[in-house]
Amino acid sequence: MPEAKKKKIDCVRWVSRTEMNSIVSKRARAVLNVSTATFLRNRSRGKYKTMDADDCPGIVELALLAPSVRDAKASARKNR
Repeated sequence: MPEAKKKKIDCVRWVSRTEMNSIVSKRARAVLNVSTATFLRNRSRGKYKTMDADDCPGIVELALLAPSVRDAKASARKNR
């Protein structure tokens, strides 16, 4: 039986805070047509808790990306 070829991973690229903010901003605009700040504010108030992925495609991805922006802003404040 031939050996399975291992898939070579070329590299891992870390995303900067600016790039992450841009990614979340674009997704928030595309999915909900709101700014990142508005999305984070509404999310913290629980506005999107009942929203289903069937009702709003992309909301799950956006919810997974949101902590990255919030944590980046918090760490930026902490490092000053």
